[in-house]
Amino acid sequence: MTRRRFGAAVGAAMVGLPYASGIRAEEPAGPPLDAIRTRHQLPGLVAGVVERDGLADAVTAGVRRQGGDAAFSVDDRIHLGSCTKAFTATLAALLVADGRIAWGATVGSTLAAEPVISRGWRDVTLEELLRHRGGAPEKAPPAAWREAWECGKPAHECREAFVRRLLADDPPERRGEHHYSNQGYAIAGRMLETVADRPYEALLGERLLVPLGITSAGFGPPSALQPDAPVGHDGAGKPDDADNPAAIAPAGTLHMTVADWARFLAVHLGGPLPEALAALAPLLPDLQRPSPTPPGEALGWVTARRPWGGRVLNHAGSNTRWYCVAWLAPERGFGVVAAANQGGAAATKGCDDACAALIAARRG
Repeated sequence: MTRRRFGAAVGAAMVGLPYASGIRAEEPAGPPLDAIRTRHQLPGLVAGVVERDGLADAVTAGVRRQGGDAAFSVDDRIHLGSCTKAFTATLAALLVADGRIAWGATVGSTLAAEPVISRGWRDVTLEELLRHRGGAPEKAPPAAWREAWECGKPAHECREAFVRRLLADDPPERRGEHHYSNQGYAIAGRMLETVADRPYEALLGERLLVPLGITSAGFGPPSALQPDAPVGHDGAGKPDDADNPAAIAPAGTLHMTVADWARFLAVHLGGPLPEALAALAPLLPDLQRPSPTPPGEALGWVTARRPWGGRVLNHAGSNTRWYCVAWLAPERGFGVVAAANQGGAAATKGCDDACAALIAARRG
């Protein structure tokens, strides 16, 4: 097991649970991280505390690959799965600040160049998509999903084709109701790259990741950029580095180190913003404002109240080969994160136990 303390600002088929299971501060601190990892039979586990100036403390346990000897390190890249959504919503806020798009911008007006947009999609707004209330399908249509998997073109071209498929038919869900949808975030990402005339991946890097000093980010499994990086494992613990198709990158294919993830999370804790992101400050309340009806989702987050944190922000992410979770308490100026290089229920429980231990230790 390794531990490191940090100073300020340290340099459908395969998508898992959207939100975490609901840890509470009353839970006991529990055993050390390696005991948590062993109890849940996980290959590797990392957990850390985030403050307004970045990652304050982190600890790892286990190995990069089941049966291997290479230790899981704090410096290793982790897959963020659906925790990518908070990045996408924050990127949207930057483009809103630029005046390039508005929260109320519609699919019909933004993607007007598409040859066919069904009537049911035309008035759906960017904000509705980011809140999972635009009527987007919880699961992609089989033909569209198959084509996304088979697409060998650049990511933005695959996304364009995927979104075109989605928009050709009316939204399958009732607009205004909450239906968690990766497809909705693919549409939102397509809207952003259309108004900026830049692929989503490049746009996210230029407008958000680079200004934050995030240097380890990439899309797909961490091993795509670093061959000796930790690999994912299925729920039974078998190594498997598959990932979601590039078409839904705005919904969940981002990876980076836990320290770089913390640089982003610090923004949502109210930390200092670099000059290039100063325009984001007045829009943070928009990003974090809960809807008036359950599940109280914000933009890229779900909100809740917890005794240990007051009003908190939460999201979990999984491509079923990795699992991660973040809990942020902006009112208290801290948060906790955990990630495992395995998917499934054991990873969910292990990460929840690790976060609960960190919260209890913080309170103690």
